[in-house]
Amino acid sequence: MRFLLSSLAFAASVYSQSAAFLDPKTGIEFQQHTDATTGLKFGIAVPTTVQSDFIGQIVLPTNGTGYAGISLTPKMVGSLFVLAWPNVDSVVGGLFIGYSAPNVYTNASVSVSPIANGTFVNSTHMSYTFLCTGCITGTSSSFSGSTADISLGFAVGTKSPTNPTSASSATFVYHDGGFGGFGMTLSGSADYPTWAATASGSAAGGSGNATCTNVGTNTTTTVSNSTYDYIVAGAGPAGIIVAQRLTESGKSVLLLEGGKASTYATGGRSTVSWNDTVTQYDVPSMSYYLTTASDTSEYCTDTASQAGCLLGGGTMVNALMFIRPQTADFDDKWPAGWKWNDVSAAAEKLYSRNPGTTLPSKDGKRYDQGAFNAMSNFLKGMGWSHIDAIEQPDSKHEVYSYPPWDIQNGLRAGPVTSYLPLAQASPNFKLSLETKVLRAVRDGSSITGVEVQTSTGARQIINLKAGGKVVLAGGAMSSPRILFNSGIGPKDQISTVQSGCTGVTLPAESDWIDLPVGQNLRDHPIFTLTFNTTSASAANATSMLASQFTNPGQTDIDLFAKASGPLAQSGQRLNFWSSLNSTDGITRFFQGTVNSPSAGTVRAKVYLTHGATSAGVLGITSTGSTQFSTEPLMNTDEDKAAVVEFLDSILNAARNSTILVPSSASATGASLVASYVSGSHFVGTAMMGDSKQNAVVDTDTKVFGTDNLFVVDASIHPDLPTGNTQAIVMVVAEHAAAKILALGSSSNSTAPSITPPFANSTIPVTTPSNTTQPLTPTESSPDAEDDC
Repeated sequence: MRFLLSSLAFAASVYSQSAAFLDPKTGIEFQQHTDATTGLKFGIAVPTTVQSDFIGQIVLPTNGTGYAGISLTPKMVGSLFVLAWPNVDSVVGGLFIGYSAPNVYTNASVSVSPIANGTFVNSTHMSYTFLCTGCITGTSSSFSGSTADISLGFAVGTKSPTNPTSASSATFVYHDGGFGGFGMTLSGSADYPTWAATASGSAAGGSGNATCTNVGTNTTTTVSNSTYDYIVAGAGPAGIIVAQRLTESGKSVLLLEGGKASTYATGGRSTVSWNDTVTQYDVPSMSYYLTTASDTSEYCTDTASQAGCLLGGGTMVNALMFIRPQTADFDDKWPAGWKWNDVSAAAEKLYSRNPGTTLPSKDGKRYDQGAFNAMSNFLKGMGWSHIDAIEQPDSKHEVYSYPPWDIQNGLRAGPVTSYLPLAQASPNFKLSLETKVLRAVRDGSSITGVEVQTSTGARQIINLKAGGKVVLAGGAMSSPRILFNSGIGPKDQISTVQSGCTGVTLPAESDWIDLPVGQNLRDHPIFTLTFNTTSASAANATSMLASQFTNPGQTDIDLFAKASGPLAQSGQRLNFWSSLNSTDGITRFFQGTVNSPSAGTVRAKVYLTHGATSAGVLGITSTGSTQFSTEPLMNTDEDKAAVVEFLDSILNAARNSTILVPSSASATGASLVASYVSGSHFVGTAMMGDSKQNAVVDTDTKVFGTDNLFVVDASIHPDLPTGNTQAIVMVVAEHAAAKILALGSSSNSTAPSITPPFANSTIPVTTPSNTTQPLTPTESSPDAEDDC
């Protein structure tokens, strides 16, 4: 699991401040902040005239494991941060960037050098004291030295990073020890030059900007005895749907997934403490609390932002929003053959199996409705209309609805329950978990198979049958990695792979295919509005405590056993949508998800969605992780102006309301426009289009310049949808599967010809017995009522 900070935004006004501290080991006078919960201490020292450098000190209570990270801004998107951790009897640290899967920051003018006397680990704690050269940039990635008071962030993990011997090789586990924000005072000292002179790149911990060593000559790859008509790389929503539809053709299909099983029915065993027959992914209410669950291994470790690496992909780690796409989501920017009239039949096929619901509880009741009561009355007073978002997907202006969730039978739904069992019932289908696809194996324009890596690090090539096809479905954060590794994409990115340390075998440079892989990266930014209820509406704004979802009482456990109650709901209590026409002639849409974090408080997360014009670029590092070359959020003036206008309209209405009042009297759209987090709803990095000049795949989803390589996931979407991406990804997958099947195959086989997959190979094949149907909690489930 990754160092995940993508959902974190801090309010500077509530930070505790720093105090003076003289470090006896180094003689450096710091301004130091101590976090009362984790015990983490961070100190900072600067010269009398602050320019671009500072000295920092991270002190973490530890028994030899864990790590600490200090962000140089309070907002983690695009921020630089210093990470440090104990490694046996030394400390390793460095400067990183990338708010989900951090990579060493390699700017030649910016570096971290440890100060030996203040860098050590003992039986009780670790200390990392360092000179950060060039780190005060005054940009969005760091703080400015022109103000006396700055705002920073921190995260603590109790588990050591994997490969902890150097900054360049380490992969960080989830920050389960705590996180938050704090304030620091920059107090300059004339002694700073003397202190800075004690820094040395050769001291304990070394420089954080080390480069990796190419391991290509040390990599051994075997060849599987099995071949397939179709190989699908990635068992997220798109991959599962495509694989199941391809299976219906009678041809042999192999579905590969780098992560583990998820739901209990598929063999997952990350069960909740109160019921050992459902996993944390099965229980809808846990969707808001997965980062605090006992198992946090569900996220990718090699992606630029949050992505699910387990069976079901993002549908297992999201908050269950199932926003059926509106007509404009396709008609505005999708090419011919992909307008709403073209894909509507695919949508109906999806909805017949995976419909979504605004009323998931089997007893027909809605629970914990304080936030809905308050916000619906507020919106109604503004003249907005109440709709059913499932039945009225084209109603997206000044409307609100009970949340549309992907929940069925009281459990998290999605293709893992609605498509995968159908595929597993077919003898021509195989699923292999913990099998990461590294690259498509190419012979010029023809794809002959894929190279994979197992959880043990073993590598193997799995070949296609004659006329076979490979479908990449790793998602917008991962499919570009496979394309880069296959010699497809911008030359600079492929060159990074070539000189990197992943040991990937690239085609000859003459066979590289220059396509805009990683371009057109788009995402939904999220802005948070918090309101207090007025005394008149306080009675309608009660809310359940978080502990009632993570450690529920027997009444709610009993209801869940009947597919009912608050545990059978996700965390949102109301959704709203609206739009406005911008000066550039584009209609921009907004979505809101509302809940109540505490009694008397209503929180709205406002998304800028369809019509947003900001875009970024995704690239790859020498260690094989994807990273943001350009951040995709809020980088056009028109997007900023639209957000300011919309947020002000809500805030101004609240100031004149008898139901809700803004928690901050000074909050405005202008003050909030920079305080956003990523929606992790990424699209566009292998965009579909009519020409290889501006697209990666054609309208059959085939990669330009190849004969039989396809991409079907959010990366091919040319535009952002009006709501969360899960439903539209599934609709596109249904339509794409039909497109691929319509191309036919030159294979002479007309019926399944199945060789047992991975015969004499080391790749694990997961085919759980008696798990072809989802486990539904019922009164007859042996432990559903008693195990709490």
